[in-house]
Amino acid sequence: MNLSILNYYIFKDSLRFIHPQITYLQDTSNQILFKYALFYNAGEFYKIFNPFKKDSYQISAKIKGDLFPYFLKECMNTAYLHAKEAEKLFCYYIFMSHVIEQQMTPYIEAFSTKKKNKDYVAKTIESYFFNKNEKIRIHKTNLANYFFDSFELNQTDIALIDKPIKRVFGFFCSKNYYLECYNGARFYYDYLSRSTTGIKKPLYALYDFFLNHRKHKRKAKTFLYPKKIDTTILNLTKQSYTSHDTEVNYTLDELYQQILKEIRKACEVLNNYFSYDQNLKSFEKYFNLNFKEKKQN
Repeated sequence: MNLSILNYYIFKDSLRFIHPQITYLQDTSNQILFKYALFYNAGEFYKIFNPFKKDSYQISAKIKGDLFPYFLKECMNTAYLHAKEAEKLFCYYIFMSHVIEQQMTPYIEAFSTKKKNKDYVAKTIESYFFNKNEKIRIHKTNLANYFFDSFELNQTDIALIDKPIKRVFGFFCSKNYYLECYNGARFYYDYLSRSTTGIKKPLYALYDFFLNHRKHKRKAKTFLYPKKIDTTILNLTKQSYTSHDTEVNYTLDELYQQILKEIRKACEVLNNYFSYDQNLKSFEKYFNLNFKEKKQN
């Protein structure tokens, strides 16, 4: 489930929650924000239109799993020891992406049906926010040009995530893996995700029918953004659904505001960690975990 465009807008609205010492003099341009918005779902772009190439690492799926707090803590520790504000800021983007995923998943599941699968719902949500914010139609937009130069992690990024990935997930893949993932993302947004004529839709359907049979691999027909916004997915009628054992009836715009509130809490966790000598109390409370670690000098 790729929500990179939604991540991008939430990142923009959440910068004010981050301690100004960390954002001061850091690049928070649209291109940079979109680059980091891609990270959490980068694995979805690994050889996306190759019917034979398998992703043996599945990093995105692993990062979204139960080991996420441990991976994030390793990244935080690395950024703290390196004393680099750019790395610290990347930690915030990783944490924000996790919060968005946790908050959006119940909503997408609630409004998915056999005819409107999760990919379709996610695509509609992204289309809605892009059209609303940019005042242009997303299905006609070359997003690789729109977010120019956003599709490559630099050496600072690799220095942050390399050891945490090895330590938490137990294998080495980050540099070459993410290079391929980001190249795939550029290809996706440049060629696959838009169709001004509608011709691509039947071509993708044929590709799925003849070649795209691998289990859990995304269907090509879900690559295209919808031309019209399905308003039922905006929940304007305030339909109730269950989110983390609580019944709610947020519209999509109301949920966006709820996500910002949750992200404010997450940013405060990192503010405390980086400002108060690696204080893990709020981090442990947030994830309901207890890290018995020796303080590193």
